[in-house]
This record gives sequence, structure tokens and C-alpha cells, in this order.
Amino acid sequence: MARKVRQRAGIVLNYAKSKGWRETEAPGKSVTIGLARQGAGRNYASMHYADVPAFVARVSAMPETVGRLALLFAIHTASRSGEVRKTRWSHIDLERKLWNRPAALMKGKVPHTVTLTEPAITLLQHAAGLRKGEEDDDVVFPSGKNTALSDMTLSKIMRDMKVPFTVHGFRSSFRDFAAEQMSTIPDPVAEAALAHVVPDKVERAYKRTSFLELRRTLLDAWGKHLVPGTPSVVDTNG
Repeated sequence: MARKVRQRAGIVLNYAKSKGWRETEAPGKSVTIGLARQGAGRNYASMHYADVPAFVARVSAMPETVGRLALLFAIHTASRSGEVRKTRWSHIDLERKLWNRPAALMKGKVPHTVTLTEPAITLLQHAAGLRKGEEDDDVVFPSGKNTALSDMTLSKIMRDMKVPFTVHGFRSSFRDFAAEQMSTIPDPVAEAALAHVVPDKVERAYKRTSFLELRRTLLDAWGKHLVPGTPSVVDTNG
């Protein structure tokens, strides 16, 4: 927080200097010296990708609830909890097997499309059976009040199962799987699958359709890893 405040204050002071409202720029170095010693950054606790299939099987064997479906969907799509909890049926294109997430749903406020694997589609079908309404604007994974699940719902499932990892950590599990098991897939494709920013020059190196299909190939492999014997979306689509 101290670093963020220093950065924002620096922007304001430098702007004031450019306008002639003050004689000097922001005293960056002297302010930095005055900050308390900063601890090392902490990553989200993540499960090794080799252990995720057993965890998925464990959750799948438990009584079906909206929260557990949402957790499994987050794992299968390597998505953030909020993106899953707040998504609506209008975002889902089952015919094309795509999840079209609007900018408002995304951390970076940029629209993003996720390719859906067969297990992910199955989860959506189960969620459809638990729908509380018939409107396209209904959330896919509703709470008892037919609103989006709270941000603690998925975390509580993990905690109750006494698993020392975070929901967000499964994104790291997916990224490690991509790096170690899918060496033919370029790193920028894996980053794009996670909705991370990909440099424009990289996007220009691939056609948009190829980029999407490469991501489909990657997530398809992830789905097969999580649920052995899963049919291939890539093969069925030709």
C-alpha cells in the first residue's frame, strides 16, 4: 500500500511540475528511503498439477451443490473465482462451446473468450438443472437468493476439505501443466488462456482464430488431464 501511495503521489507531483505549479519533480528516492522495509511478495498457494485430478475426482464424488459445481468449473476453465461466480447464461455459447466474458467481468476490463471442454460443458448442464430462473441474465451459479455466490463460498469448500491451497492457485496449476506437459504450445498462448496481457506483436504473429484454437487445444488437454478418458473437443470439432 505504501508503494502504491508513493506512486500515485509521484504522478500528481510530476504533473504539477510539468504545469509549472511546483519547481521540482517528485522526491522519489528520498521518499523510498523513508518507507518501512517491504516483505517479499506472496504467491497464491497452489496444488501441483499432478495432484489436481484426484482433487477433482474427490469434489465430484461429493453431493452436488452450486458451490462445488462453480469450484470445478473454475478449475476446468483456469478462471478467477469472480469470473465464475458472476457469469451469466447469456455469456455461454454451448453450440460453439465458448464462454464469452464481457469486459465488466474481467480483471483487466477487456472482453475475453474461454474455450469450453467437455467436462466444463457437463458442469454447465448440471448447473442448468439447478437453475432458479429462466432469464438469460440469470447467473449460472446462483446463491439461495438467485444472486451471485459470495467470494467466500468457493474458499469455504476448500477450507472444509482441509486443503491448504487457494481457488486462485489452480490457475498456477494449469500454467505449470502448460509449461511442463504442453511444450508445443507457445507460452503466450498459455498466458492468453489465463486472460493475461499478451503483447500486440505476439498477437500479430498469430491469426486470432489460430490463437483461439491453440487455446482450445491447451484447455482440451487440461480437461483430459483432470478427467482421464474425456472426449476431445478438438477431435469432435474436426
